[in-house]
Amino acid sequence: GISNMLCHAITTPHQLFASLGSAEYMEFALKNPFNTPQTVTIHSNDPELSVITNTKEWQYFKELTKTPTSLEEDMFHVEEGAPGPKVYLRPKETVHIPLKYQSFLWCRAKLYAGNHIYLVYLTELFTFFFKFFISNWKCQRTYFTIYLQVSFKAENGDPIAICQVIVEPSPHIVDQTFRLYHPQLSFLKKAIRLPPWHTLSGSTDDYCTLPNVFLFTVVPGEPQDVYLKVPGGPSPNIKMFFVMVFTDKWMAAPSQIWQVYVHFVERVDVSCVTGQRSCQSLVLRGRQAARKVKCFSSHPQEIEVNPGGVFLLPPAGVQELQLKVQPWRAGSRFLYVNAVDVDQRQLVTAWLLCLNVNRPVLSKAFEVCVPVSSGRGSSKKITYTNPYTSGRTFLLHSDHPDLLQFKEDKFQLDGGESYTIGLRFAPSQSAGSVEILVYVNNLEEKTEETFCVKVNYS
Repeated sequence: GISNMLCHAITTPHQLFASLGSAEYMEFALKNPFNTPQTVTIHSNDPELSVITNTKEWQYFKELTKTPTSLEEDMFHVEEGAPGPKVYLRPKETVHIPLKYQSFLWCRAKLYAGNHIYLVYLTELFTFFFKFFISNWKCQRTYFTIYLQVSFKAENGDPIAICQVIVEPSPHIVDQTFRLYHPQLSFLKKAIRLPPWHTLSGSTDDYCTLPNVFLFTVVPGEPQDVYLKVPGGPSPNIKMFFVMVFTDKWMAAPSQIWQVYVHFVERVDVSCVTGQRSCQSLVLRGRQAARKVKCFSSHPQEIEVNPGGVFLLPPAGVQELQLKVQPWRAGSRFLYVNAVDVDQRQLVTAWLLCLNVNRPVLSKAFEVCVPVSSGRGSSKKITYTNPYTSGRTFLLHSDHPDLLQFKEDKFQLDGGESYTIGLRFAPSQSAGSVEILVYVNNLEEKTEETFCVKVNYS
């Protein structure tokens, strides 16, 4: 009890209001109470609260905070393996100890670089005039008071002063939010372009709170990109972290804070042809309790999910989903299908559809001229003959419905009968040419024939 009372008598409280990534500066007046000189060892119980031993950094923060106290060069002596820096005090001398609190919660790796490019392995990065920080989001969901302590001990190990720092965490501002989707259990590699220099407010230490997250920028003179490499988890896991960009040398405050969400989803590869419907089966597995589930797609005009409404997913049960994919543009694309618990509004499972869409085989090609700025479009006709001996019903589609309309979207023909397809082309305000594909599909949306109409606007 006596020891606690004595420690309380030499303790000075100091309160800080800190936000993520921002450095809070303070000075502690340390006095030698003895009549003999002392070498005082400074020890902080948390690495986020540190002593500024660099004279230039100390001067920078004094000018930034307009602190009028004196500055002494080479005041601290730093020994490797020591609990903290040491300062020599004459009898009854008082000096001001510069302290800095800067929080990067759940930090696990540190990078130091100058105004050049450095290569650092593991969770560190290439930098060029920038500092990047990644912070774990879980520490910022609940704000609570943090009590830290800096002890000043004499040569015999007894404390002569204690600075108790009371940190009140404050919310931070997010400048940009990125939401990325990637197949489960694989590395996400993503490049994010940095804003131009003149849009940033003014670097050189780094912390990383997610293991195996890599960042680096390209060489000087090239566009500045940040490259993320994030290890993936199982579906539907979501990783969320912050990336902080610093443009001042001593990292007083982040110039920008980015919030990055990475959704890891199941991958489904689909190979199909434009204009033709392809079917794909997905399996949705139930968990511990029954849930009411509904499926949503990122492109409802190209993906139809059956069942389309709300259905009951029994516990430990299996529900088969039928996807009908009908894309209208060739190439490789990513589409998304999410199964959502409608009562809890929670994501049950997510799928990433990796489409490899090929162009169809063309049956015929036509060329049409449409006048420009005439205020009215142009009408053309093409003939289609039913190749079957029995009657069939056919559907008409176009990959450019904004440019081409049909007189009838559906028609019926007897065996060997011909039909004239009426085409109506929309007017254009500028000259040029475009190729429009016309699909003749059956009732199952399988393509019977594909026509290519090249429209010249002149």
